[in-house]
This record gives sequence, structure tokens and C-alpha cells, in this order.
Amino acid sequence: MKNSNIKLGIFNWFGYIMPPVERVKKIVEAGFDSIMLWWDEELFSEEGKKDLLKILEMDISIENIHAPYYECNKLWSSNESDRNYIINEFIKCIHDCHTYNIPVIVMHLTQGDYPDKPNIYGLNSIKTILEEAERCGIKVAIENTRQEEFFDYVLDNIQSDWLGVCYDSSHANLYSTSIYDVLNKYGDRLIALHLSDNDGCTDRHWLPYEGVINWNKLLYKLKEINYMGNLSFEVFYDKTKDDYDSAEFLREAHDKAVILRTELEYIL
Repeated sequence: MKNSNIKLGIFNWFGYIMPPVERVKKIVEAGFDSIMLWWDEELFSEEGKKDLLKILEMDISIENIHAPYYECNKLWSSNESDRNYIINEFIKCIHDCHTYNIPVIVMHLTQGDYPDKPNIYGLNSIKTILEEAERCGIKVAIENTRQEEFFDYVLDNIQSDWLGVCYDSSHANLYSTSIYDVLNKYGDRLIALHLSDNDGCTDRHWLPYEGVINWNKLLYKLKEINYMGNLSFEVFYDKTKDDYDSAEFLREAHDKAVILRTELEYIL
């Protein structure tokens, strides 16, 4: 079903340690249409840059990059030097997107349970990042994570065509009052998906239908907001559950993605 209007994607890290080019080759062989790339030193060494160029030549599109989030709490710091440091780190990623013709950067607003509450420092940090994103023609998708009040604060206070939402179903199932809250409030700003399942306790990154998420209801919500973008998985192999090799895992993931797409297209 390569000719479907709804394309199927997957995060390039899916739990198996292997060279990045080999991982992406296996993703292509499994039948996926697109990948999402974790943007770290793996692709920034001299050898890594060569790998990235090889990936760019493959028969698969790169729908977004995921920026590292280890120091993202500095966005909200009262210390100007700390803020400028992390703002510049995100802007570097935006420049990379521009260089390699990747349309979207996904970012976290916070890590863990800190800082304590949203503030004007963070809001201004995001505005600065968005100014450069607009200049470069790159969209910024903020992801719903543990502290949803920061996510709401930014989206409620910044109206920009360059700011959108990356909806993570696993995070929504763990941290939101309802798995549909984010889509109910910001569905018209949805530009990326991280789909995975969990047990309601931990961010497992299981394949759909392996946990407690009601996928039929979630698909109806995507239909309700008229989402027509990629159905993309952020799933990891769990060796405690099954004894897949990487190719088998990716085939299983693609099969699940096809099921979701078929169900969604039937609803449509």
C-alpha cells in the first residue's frame, strides 16, 4: 500500500544496536515510507556525516529530527547564559534541518519534574527559537511529556504557523488526564506523531495493541481532527517480551502500522 495518502514512519532507533545505515536499510526493507532521526553525535562525527549522506540517498523520507533534551530545562532558567546556551543548541538543530532539507524539528520543553512552573523566560526562549525556525522555513513540534502545564503554557501563549505539536500516545496515556486531552485542545496544530503502547505504568514503547491503549478510539480522534499526516511509531524492541531479530521486529511493526492505517482509512 505504498500508494496510500497516509504514509507509515518509524523512529530510526528501535532498540537494536547496529550502525545507523544498517538500521535504516532494514527499515526500508520492512516497507516503511519515512523515518524520524535522533539528532546526536552518532551523525555528527566525520564517519557519522558520511552515514547521514548515505541515509539521505535511500528510498525513504526523513519527516523530522528529534533534538536532544538533556539540558532543555535551561530554557526556563533565570540565568541568561544558561538560556542562551540551550537556545543556541536548538538553533543548531534548526540549521541542520535547513541544510539537509528536513522540514520539522521535534523538541521537549522539560526533562523530569523540573523546573517547578512555567515562566516568561521559557516563553521568550521558545519565541527566539521560533524566529530562527521561521527564517529557515523549519517547523518546531513540541512534544507532550511529563509536565503538561509547560506544553499548554507555550501553546496557549504563542500563536505561530511555525509552532506545532508532536503527539506521543504513550506519554498521553501516562501523564494526561485523558489520552485525548492534547488532541482535543491542540489537534489543529498536530504535525507529528510518536505512536506506541504501554501498560499504563511506564513508558514502554511497545507496539500498538500490546498494552492498554484503546487504538480504535484514538484512531477515531485522529479522524475527528482530520489528521492526514504520517502514522509514525516510536517503538523499541523489548527483549523481555519477545525474541525477535531486528528484521522480524520491523516486519511486525510494519504489520501493526498497516493495520492502523487500514482502520483509519476505513473510518475516513
